[in-house]
This record gives sequence, C-alpha cells and structure tokens, in this order.
Amino acid sequence: MNREFLHKITLLGCLFLLITSSSGTDNGFQTPEQYAQIVQEHFANEEWEAGKELLEEGLQKYPNVSDLEWLMGKYWFHEKNYDQSRYHLVKAIDDNYNNVNAKHLLVDVEDITENYSSAICYVNELLEVNPYWRGLWRRKIELYRKQNNDVEADRLLKRINQIYPNDTILRKDYIYSMEVGYQQMKKGGNRKEAIERLTELIKVSPQNEEYYLDIINLHLQEGNREAALGWSSNGLAAIPGSGALIVKRASILSELARYPEALAFIREQMKRNNSPAIRRMYNDLLMEAARAEKQRDPYVLYGMAYEGGNKNKEALDYLLNTSVTRGYTDDALFYIREAKKQYGNNDKGILYKEYMLYRQMNEDDLAYSTLKKMYEMYPDDYDITLAMSAQHMKKAEKLMELGLYAEALPHVLFVSQKHVDNDVNGAAWEKALSCYINMKRYNEALATLDTITLHFPDYENGTLKRAFILDKMDKTEEALQLYLSAIEQSDKDMRIFYVIGYEELAVPYIKKCMEAGATKKAYEEAIKLVSLNPSSDLGLRYAINSSGLLGKYDEFEKYTAQGINYYPEEPFYQAKRATVLERDKRYEASLEFLKPILNKYPSNKEIIGAFSQSSEYRALQLTKAKEPEKALAVLDTALLYDSQNKSLKYTKGVVYEANRQADSAYYYQKYYEPSIMEYRSFQRHLSGLRSMMLKNEIALTYLRARYGEEDIITSVATAEYTRKGQKNSYTGRLNYAGRSGSASDSMEAEEQTPGGVGIQVQGEWTHHFSPKWSTTVNAAFATKYFPDITADVAVRHYLKNDWEIGVHVGYRRVAAYTKHYEWNDEFFAGGTGDNGYLFTGWNESKTNLLTVGGELAKTIEVVRLNTKIDMHFFNSNFYYNAQIGAKYFPANDGKTNINAMASIGSAPETAVLDYALPGSFSHTNTMVGLGGQYMVSPNITIGLMGTWNTYYNQTNTVRGSSPLNPIESISTRYKNLYNIYAQVYISF
Repeated sequence: MNREFLHKITLLGCLFLLITSSSGTDNGFQTPEQYAQIVQEHFANEEWEAGKELLEEGLQKYPNVSDLEWLMGKYWFHEKNYDQSRYHLVKAIDDNYNNVNAKHLLVDVEDITENYSSAICYVNELLEVNPYWRGLWRRKIELYRKQNNDVEADRLLKRINQIYPNDTILRKDYIYSMEVGYQQMKKGGNRKEAIERLTELIKVSPQNEEYYLDIINLHLQEGNREAALGWSSNGLAAIPGSGALIVKRASILSELARYPEALAFIREQMKRNNSPAIRRMYNDLLMEAARAEKQRDPYVLYGMAYEGGNKNKEALDYLLNTSVTRGYTDDALFYIREAKKQYGNNDKGILYKEYMLYRQMNEDDLAYSTLKKMYEMYPDDYDITLAMSAQHMKKAEKLMELGLYAEALPHVLFVSQKHVDNDVNGAAWEKALSCYINMKRYNEALATLDTITLHFPDYENGTLKRAFILDKMDKTEEALQLYLSAIEQSDKDMRIFYVIGYEELAVPYIKKCMEAGATKKAYEEAIKLVSLNPSSDLGLRYAINSSGLLGKYDEFEKYTAQGINYYPEEPFYQAKRATVLERDKRYEASLEFLKPILNKYPSNKEIIGAFSQSSEYRALQLTKAKEPEKALAVLDTALLYDSQNKSLKYTKGVVYEANRQADSAYYYQKYYEPSIMEYRSFQRHLSGLRSMMLKNEIALTYLRARYGEEDIITSVATAEYTRKGQKNSYTGRLNYAGRSGSASDSMEAEEQTPGGVGIQVQGEWTHHFSPKWSTTVNAAFATKYFPDITADVAVRHYLKNDWEIGVHVGYRRVAAYTKHYEWNDEFFAGGTGDNGYLFTGWNESKTNLLTVGGELAKTIEVVRLNTKIDMHFFNSNFYYNAQIGAKYFPANDGKTNINAMASIGSAPETAVLDYALPGSFSHTNTMVGLGGQYMVSPNITIGLMGTWNTYYNQTNTVRGSSPLNPIESISTRYKNLYNIYAQVYISF
C-alpha cells in the first residue's frame, strides 16, 4: 500500500513539473495587442533583435495581424532591407486597409527606393483619411519634385498656399519654388517666362534686391532697356538707397549715352548712399560724359540756342521733353515755368509733364496737387482719371498700413465710383470692404460685399468674407449655416477650402458657448464640426468635453475612440479613455491603461491628472472594500508623478482615517483647501482627528432611573480608563450601584430587591486583526446587584461598502430575589385577625444566563443604522430581545451624534442586566431611547441619553389566619422605568 501511495505521489510530481515547465516558456501574452505593445517598447529602447524574436513568436500565433506585420516591416526598415519591409507592410494593409502607420512607412520605403509613383499613391490614401494634414501635402509636393514633375508640384504648391495663406512654411516653399522655376527658365533661355515669374515673385517679396537685378538683366538681354530702367526705378522705390540698383540704373543710362541724366541721377542718389563705389562710378561717368560732349549733344545745343534768345516752340518742347525724360529735375522745372509763360497755366500737356516730373522726384504731394488740378479741369479725361485713381489707391494703401481706415475709405470710394478699369475698380471695392470691416461698420461691409458679388460674379472669396462679417456681427450661427450651404454645393477641392473656413469660425464659437455655460449648444455645434471634419482635433475635444458635461456618456466614449483613432499618441484622448473606464468604475483597468502612457509622457499634465484621478477613485474603492494598504500603495504611486496634488494627499488622509491611523490622517487631510461653506465643517473634522490621535481616555457615566408610578430613584455610576492603539485598545471599568431598601419587616410589599451597595470591576480588550476583522473580549466580577460574573466575546467583520456583521456570546451569573414570610403570633394578635404572616427578609438564588447574538450595521454617509438580536438561555428556557438603532453624525467630527434606539423581546436588553436595572423574563419588555453626544473640544466630549423601559413586574405575598394554612399570592403588573444617562469623555 505504501508503494502504491509513493507511485501516485511520483506521478503527480512529474505532472506538476511538466505543467510548470510548459508554462515557463509562454510569455503570458494572450492577444496580438499585448505582443504589439511589448515589441514597440523593445523598438523604442533600441532592442531591435529582442523585439524581432518576440514578433516572430506573435506572428506564428497570430499570422497576418495588421499591427504585427507593420512592426515586422518597421524592423526590416531599420535594417534597411526595403524589399522585406515592403512585403510585410503590404500584408499589414491587406489585413487592415486603414493602418495609417503602415502606409506612412510605405511612403518612406517607396521614397528611398525611388518608386515615387507608389509613394504618391500611398500619400493620397493617407490624405483620404486626413485631408487637412499639411505635412502630407508637403510630402506629396516633394515626391513630385523627385519625380521631376515640377509642373504638378508647382500647381499643388500654389493651390495649398491659397488654402493656407497664413502658413509661413508653405509661403517660403512657394517663393522658393517660383525662384527655382525662374532660374531654370533663365538657364534654358526662356527669358519671357522668367520675366513673368520674377514679376510674380516681386509682388510676393518686394524687398528682394536680387529679383530686381535679375529682371533688369533679363530685359536688357531682351533689348528692352526702357523696361529695365523702369524696373530699376521700381526697385529703388521699394529699396531706397540700394547700391546695386543705383549702379545698375546708372550703367544703363551710360550705355544709352544719357550721361547728364545718369550724372543727375547719381547726384540725387548720393544724398542717400554716398559709398566709395558710387562716388567712383560718378567720377567715371563724368569722364565718359565729357568725352561724349565732344559729339555735341542736341540738348546742350538747344539749351544754348534758347539761352541765346531763340525761344521758339521747337526748342522749348525739345528741352522740356528731354529734361523730363532724362530726369534733369532743375532744368525741367525751369522749362515748365517757361512753357506756362508761353502756353498758360492750364495747358493740359504742360500740367501732365509737371505731374510726371513730380512723380519722378518722389514729390507725392506736389504730384497729387498737380493731378487734382488737372482732374478738376478735365474730369472726363480717361488718362487723368486713371492717374487720379492710382493716386487715391496709393494714398489709401499707406493709410491702411498705418491703420487709418476711416481716412483711407474716401480714397477707395472715389476710385470705386469712377469705373475707369475693371481691375482697379475691383481692387478699390475690396479695400473699401476691408476698411468697413476694420472700422466695425459691418452693415456697410455687407452692402459692399453685395456690390462686389454683383459686379464680379467670379469673386471667389465672397462666402468667406460674408461668413467672417456675420461672425463679427455676433451672427455666428448664420455664418456657419452659410458655410454649410456652400459645402453642400461645392466640388471636392472647394469643399476642403470651405470646411477649413467653417472650422475657423466654429471653434471660437464653441469655446464661447462653453464659457457662457451654453453646453448643449456647444455640443450641437461640435457634433456638426466633427461630422464635416472627422479629424478636427479641437472639434473632437469640444465634442468630448461637452458630451461629458451633458451626461451623454455613449457620445463621450464614441468621440474619445474617434480621437484615439486619428491621434493615437495624443495624451488628451488617452486621458479621456481613462475617464470612460472610470465611469464604468473600472478604476484598476484605467490605471493599467495609463501606466505605459505615463511612462512615455512622464511630464504630461493631462496624463498625470487622469492618472491621479483614477488613483483617487481606486483608493476610495479599495478603502470601501476594507483594503487600506492597497489603497495607500495606489496613492503613493500617483504621488510619485503628482507630488503636489492636494486632492491625492487628502484622499490619503481619508484612507488613513479609515485604517484608524488618526495622526497620519490629520497630517494629509490638512492639505485640503475647503470652500467658505465647507470651512467650519472641515475644521470640525480636523478637531475630531486630533481627538482620535489622543491615546488615553477617561469616561465618567452617571445613570439615574425613576419609576413612572413611584418616586423611587435608582442610580449607577461608572468610571473607566481606556488606552487606545492602532490595533489594540485596553479598558478598565468600575461600576457602582446603590439601592434604597431594607431586609427588615418594614419593607413595602412592592419592593423587589433588598437595599445596599454593589460594585463591579470589569476589564475589556479590543483587537483589530486586519481592516476586515476585529474582536472584543471582556470579563467582570461584582459584589451585588450586578451579575456576579460577566464574560463576553464578540467578533466583527467589516464588509465592502460600509457593511458590518458581528456575532457575540456571553455568560452572566445573575442573582434573583424573592420575599420570605414567617408566621408571627404577636403580629396576628395585634392585627385585624385575618393575617399572621410577616415579611422577614429575602431569599436569594443564583442562575446562569447564556447569551448568543448577532448584529448587522450599515453606514450611509453620515448615518449609521444597526440591528441586533440576542438569544438568552435562562433557567432551561429560551428568551430573545431584538434591537434597532440609528446614529446621525451632523458635525463631521466622528463623535458628535444623535442616537435613537428601540427594542422588544421576551427578555430585557443586555444593558438592563449589566447596569443592575429591573427587568423580567418570559414577558414582553420594550424600550425606546433618544440621546446624543457633542464634542466640546478635541479633549472633551459630553453625552446625554434617555430611555423608557416598560417591563413586566410581579410581587409575591403570603397571607393567612393559621400557620397551617398559608395563602401565597402573586401580584402582576407592567411598570415604566425612565432612565437618564449623563456621560463625560476626557481624552489626553
């Protein structure tokens, strides 16, 4: 038999080793997601081979899982084996077409391997998911460049620059693209297109000196020297004092043999830039001019003739035209004065030349004054009106640059009303619109916009401008509706443009609604925005926050999942995912979800806040489950990341309080910052904690009892000392009772006990085994009235959610008294002759009382309810007593309370026996009581309670007229007993 037993033990041991060895080779991963998470951690730590080994194991278990295939592709990409990488990444997309990570990596693979068409296709697929990702647009442009498809790249760049006009990076890319384009055209000999491209570049970047020099050179190569001179003037107007442009213009004038003009020009420019190079060029030009002068310039000859007195029209016209053309400002002014003398002050031609001369001299005020005079004289002249319009536009632009829109408005209105040129007129109306908007005259702005759209049907910005104006008029809803209508009617390309505009208005409007408390409206608008642009980051955030405030938890969870889908690494959405788990009271799951994210973003406030909140909820949950040690561990972990979080510290204090560690509870709870309404209650609570911190307590109790029918007073006094610890409390108690009465024959028949004094000495020990279990043991010995011997053992179990159950057993040796009567001849002879029995003393008997009982209690915030039942075994009979009670703690100090109780049973409640009060068995006993305690200070608590007992009472008497024939009778009745308990507790 022993061999059989050993054989079975051996087989079981082998089976155990087999199971443990097989389980030891399993990494414990149950899902592909677990494999993916650990592999990513390996890769992030540059542990590529360890990650690959685990990845191969995962793919063997879960072949063709998209995330695992993507990670394998990522491994081979790191190893620069692009064919293997492409193979696995394509498999990842086959399994999950929406695997964004795989597509991003495929773009890199195809880019590196120069398969640019494939790379562009993958970029297009990514843009289908998120069409507003500017980085993807830039990547697509870059791929077109690598493909040598500059035409498509430039077209795309121009388009995306129009959609995002404020994006400085795109603007720089656009300028660079145009610059590269004109350089290529210039190298290829395509000068005309290069000039057009440079003209556009100068509009975009008017301060670039190099552009002016290049366009001047191109015009010179085309043989168009006048155009080159014009651009040199434009460049100097934009960049006054530019040495390179001064030299360039002077060189062209020199090549044209216009030396006086060149010299005059340089002299004028030397006032601004008197550099050595320009002075040297001036001297060189002087030498060339001197040599050319030898060839007899007609201007000089005509001048000499004019000065000689030949002031005919031919000489004056030549000298005037030439001096204006050549920039001889002093000569020109002289000849203009001469011409006015001959032809009068109002000659249109002379005035126009004077106007042009002032323009060349940059004397804008004089030029405008001359032009205005001409306009007043010739208001219907097209050229004059056009020039006048140009002057007004120029003035308007300068005023608008200074922010003087009210002053600029009359100038643009002048131009808009003349209708001299469609382009000029359109530009004037747009500037008028801008003035009205900046002046906040929105009604006029709308009227102006109506005019623009009426006269210029192809105006593209009408919807954008109208929506902008409506928003400024606090008609944002109408503006958003306008965008919605435009989106419904637009094609795919324009839809993107309108959705961007819609979002730019919707986001501030939603924010405004949230700040104003219009959460429902904010939610509705956020939902509309997300429906139009599912990847809108701010739209999703507002949809999540507003749905949470409105209690729309399904929507909250839906948009949180949508946010994680588009922004899987964004901490905000990870934090909201934790909130979803918290709402389902899955606090532990929330913490497990947040831990790896917190390790990745250890300083992110949103993740730290979510982790702290989940930790707080989890700690309170564990506290209710009577697991304070685990609760403290959770809070300590959270405080490692959020050490200054006062709410976490306060919660830690709450846990310590539940674990009866009052000193630690006080230390951490004091960090809480109560509101004005909470302040008194919170201070009261801290006082209660200070009281709990005191280890010693003296309790003095006085019980005064009085019968309802008789003025008989019964009292019990109690003094006790308690030493309190976290796990153990020890109490010594002394009870004293005194009774009125006598053992002589003068006793009244109604008396039930003899007079005298009784003392009881009691010891009690309470021990907490754990947060869930405790026991109380006490024993007492007494001389009289109290039970001779008292012994009790109680066990209490603390359940989740503030439930408690308890059982107890007790033993008491109690005394019972009956009256003793004897025949007395003298008493019979001296009486009426009908009774000769006389009360001579008391008969005392001792009886054992065994008690077994149970208790159930529940705490609901500030109310504690309890019910208790005791079963007594007395004189071979069974008796019971049931009790219910409620305590209300109104002051938040843990001690101040109002207490109500009631009991009924065939036996009195145990306290009646313990306090040596009258009671009876086998008949109904009832009790009701009301009282309370008040903490005066952390050291002193007082209490007062009153009870009303109704119990069954019986009195034995013996009567008779013969010693041989005693007649014994028992009188019965119910009596009321009123008790007052006064208590004082002194802690130190």
